[in-house]
Amino acid sequence: MSSNEEKLQTREQHLSNYIKTFVAIEEAIEPFKEQRKDLRESYAENGWLSKEEMRLAVKAYRLYKSETDMDLLSEYVDKCQRSMGRI
Repeated sequence: MSSNEEKLQTREQHLSNYIKTFVAIEEAIEPFKEQRKDLRESYAENGWLSKEEMRLAVKAYRLYKSETDMDLLSEYVDKCQRSMGRI
């Protein structure tokens, strides 16, 4: 077996292992996706939050988690609105 064949075989093994692991993770998080969906449906059905409010809350959380500079973000939103003629 040549060196290239060994590298290819190793690469194929890595690809196979990656796919198997990826699928296992996808299957493991599936119940949590259902829980998240049930949570959204429950809040909407009970009238506690609108779908828009939930979307905005998640966006705010993700911005907070990513340590987004809110002043800079606000500045960009303002620039975007001006360029789109909304201000």
